[in-house]
Amino acid sequence: MYVRNSTFIVIGLAVMFSTNVKATEIAIYRWVDENNVVHFSQHQPQSNNYSQLTTFASYKAKQKSAKTQATKKQLPSVDDQLAKHEKEQAEILEKNRVITEKNCKAAQLNIKTLNSFSNISILGTDGKNRVLTNKEKKAQMELSNKHVNLYCNKP
Repeated sequence: MYVRNSTFIVIGLAVMFSTNVKATEIAIYRWVDENNVVHFSQHQPQSNNYSQLTTFASYKAKQKSAKTQATKKQLPSVDDQLAKHEKEQAEILEKNRVITEKNCKAAQLNIKTLNSFSNISILGTDGKNRVLTNKEKKAQMELSNKHVNLYCNKP
């Protein structure tokens, strides 16, 4: 039993090492049969209607310096990253500035409206219009003044 297994191992190793051929040295044939099925083989077909494909080695390792250069080209520099970050920050600040201006104008308009009219009508939670009480009007005025201080006063 041991001799038989070792014989198979020896034969297997011999076959493996004897067929160690580079892929660039193998001819590959491609053809289409009568049923329109595409075939690929290392053996030349009997018909004359085939094409021979060539292979190339794609596993060739790059030199160390070439790998380093390729890596450097792929990564943006610190200056580029910083410039991109600063640009994004400037865009965000501009959007915030526009929103702040809108909030300031809305707060100023609320104060003007609250001071200009004695009766202020609002839409209640029940979907009906109602007039603000003096206490509610005072609370709205305080809130609008806080908004003016927050949005209109520039640092």
